[in-house]
Amino acid sequence: MEIALVILDDHWRPLHRLHPHEDWRSTARQLLLFKSRWLALHQRRKRDRVATLRPSDIVLTRSLYRRIRPLGMLLADHVIDARNDRFSFRAAGLL
Repeated sequence: MEIALVILDDHWRPLHRLHPHEDWRSTARQLLLFKSRWLALHQRRKRDRVATLRPSDIVLTRSLYRRIRPLGMLLADHVIDARNDRFSFRAAGLL
């Protein structure tokens, strides 16, 4: 599984793709460099055919939301891509 944070402009167009570090401070510094309010979480599951929502995905989304909120950032979406499918938290009404 691959996880990336996608920094978006105000029209939700991608500006930069960031692969998070284990050290949140380093990741936060990189996020702040772009001076953007919007962020999307993107997961790729190359082995899965269907992008099934898992409880760990909800935990990850909530954790990220709590971490970016003090930085003045908002979560536009959490997208899970599988080989033949895509799941969007926003489209499912979860954001």
